[in-house]
Amino acid sequence: MDEPVSLEEYADFAVILVRPRGAGNVGAVARVMSHFGVSDLRLVSPRCDVKSVEARSMAMNAQPLLAGAKHFAGLREASHDCGWLVGTSRRLGRKRQPTMRPREDAVALLARAAGMKVGLVFGQEDKGLFTEELSLCQERLLIPALPDGESFNLSQAVLLVLWELFCRNQPDDRPGAADAKRARANAHEPASREEIEGLVDHLLESMEQIGFTPHNDPNRVARTFRRMLDRLGPDEREVRVMRGVLRQAIWKLLHPGEKDGAEESAVSSRPGGAGEEG
Repeated sequence: MDEPVSLEEYADFAVILVRPRGAGNVGAVARVMSHFGVSDLRLVSPRCDVKSVEARSMAMNAQPLLAGAKHFAGLREASHDCGWLVGTSRRLGRKRQPTMRPREDAVALLARAAGMKVGLVFGQEDKGLFTEELSLCQERLLIPALPDGESFNLSQAVLLVLWELFCRNQPDDRPGAADAKRARANAHEPASREEIEGLVDHLLESMEQIGFTPHNDPNRVARTFRRMLDRLGPDEREVRVMRGVLRQAIWKLLHPGEKDGAEESAVSSRPGGAGEEG
């Protein structure tokens, strides 16, 4: 069997740390990433000084990776170019059942990351990911352990996930990886999380404008739309067309007396109008 290779040679992963509290943990995560060839580190509102001596000493030779980490205010911003998000946890709870495990589903994740950017999302050391953050994730990955044990250290959790991916990143274990890369080059780019979430927002705003407002739980409706769109897997152009249809429908609602020609002119002059052709 061939020697193991860098994960980035065949896959496109980003490690996203949400509100990390320990500077040493962040440095250790950078060091772990460097061992497996993953260089895209993203930090969401860190609660520590990631440029401190503690962080840099734990990073060791991965200090350039640590220094190049991107900072974001929230998970939605941090995942703007990701096509798929995997929320990780030691325990997920009754209403947040896991959909993946590191060892059993490593090959599936590698295949997914051969076709799009996949964000591996790790929550705050003591509280993990909030419900609204997990709702942005298409998969929920559970790291198995004895039920009565404490949660894993943050850098340990990243190590376990990247180790399993690295071990399965072998030519014999990557069925279809080359085909996925060729398909990605020849096909439309899948819509990013930023584009999908923009469409979800647009759907909710349109619902309010037509008087269909889910007063009881708008977040639940947003999750329903998100799951539906993730199953469909629209590309960037398809999202633009769907948003153009919504704009046209609302424009018609607000301008009932306008002639069709005026409507078409107004819509076609707006980016992403319903009449757009690709």
